[in-house]
Amino acid sequence: MDTTKNLSSLSENNFIQLLRQILDEYFHRLPSTKQTIKIDPQIRIQLEQLLRSTNPSANKIITNDLPENLQKLYINFVNDYRHDIERYHIYQASQYMDEYRLKNFDWSIRMALHDEHLFKCRLPLVNLQLELTNEKNSKDILLELDEQELNKLIDEMMKIEQAMNNNNLLLSQ
Repeated sequence: MDTTKNLSSLSENNFIQLLRQILDEYFHRLPSTKQTIKIDPQIRIQLEQLLRSTNPSANKIITNDLPENLQKLYINFVNDYRHDIERYHIYQASQYMDEYRLKNFDWSIRMALHDEHLFKCRLPLVNLQLELTNEKNSKDILLELDEQELNKLIDEMMKIEQAMNNNNLLLSQ
């Protein structure tokens, strides 16, 4: 993406104002400034891609694709508009979610008496059956997890729950 060539034509003031304008339009807010700037569609696409590719929670904001005079401005903008950019990410991501939803699940525990090399063992396994559905059909997925894999799944689910709680907090602000 050759961002530098097109974005370098923007003044520092217009650069910040256009970023604010994109967020204001996205969240259906009154403009932050009285003056609305006409924006070239290519530059707007590049600015939207820049917002989508920025992780405002990261320790370091990557600005390599920006002209030098806009890099520090963008870092400051991200710090000032962190919550808006996070909400922007949430809404953008939700547009591309898979159409399948979890309809039902079931689990059972079984004891494996032999491993794949036919050695005797006593390994507890969890069978997790997920029933996924969309408007047209449903499909079943069967997972067989040992204790380590199950613990990893539980840890990931707890991270998901924590992220959802954080997002709910952000959306309620």
